[in-house]
Amino acid sequence: MVAKGKTDLENKARTLRFLSQCFAYPNSAFLPNLRKRLREITGEKEKAGFEPLLRLFGQENNEQLQGEYTRLFITGYPSTPCPPYESVFREGRMLGSCCHKVQTLYQEWGMTAEEGLLDHISTELEFLAFLASAATLEAIGKDARKTFHSFMADHLSQWLPDFSKELKNHARVPAYRELAFLLETSVPFRL
Repeated sequence: MVAKGKTDLENKARTLRFLSQCFAYPNSAFLPNLRKRLREITGEKEKAGFEPLLRLFGQENNEQLQGEYTRLFITGYPSTPCPPYESVFREGRMLGSCCHKVQTLYQEWGMTAEEGLLDHISTELEFLAFLASAATLEAIGKDARKTFHSFMADHLSQWLPDFSKELKNHARVPAYRELAFLLETSVPFRL
């Protein structure tokens, strides 16, 4: 594999890790962790696209972000507008068949995740980041690419577009609307 291809894959992995981190609960470590992830991204275009999101997150106080995060993703009333779980979004329940399928894939690659977070958007993005990184390795690169594409086709692409639309429609805090836009434009559907 040429060095440029390896660099591109590594940058895709860093981009996916950044997006994954955006779905962490916004505690006191949230913004410092996002800044750290952004510094790891080497692509100037990607970095420039994510800097406005960081500014938007930074304009809100933690209580505002925590309230919006809770309303959007955990316990919105009368219902949670943007459940960040594949099985909830696709099947209307926690720990559905989607959850068990992703767990099997994680296990095949030697990865584990907490049971309640198996099909959380953050975990799925992190798994794709892992696969993008693994695709740079000669011994497993071909298998990692194949798994990346099948995971994207069978899982994330099945619910991410609708999830992003719902997030954009329901977010009251500008940072989460921007995050919805970045999910639509920054997730690499191919390696």
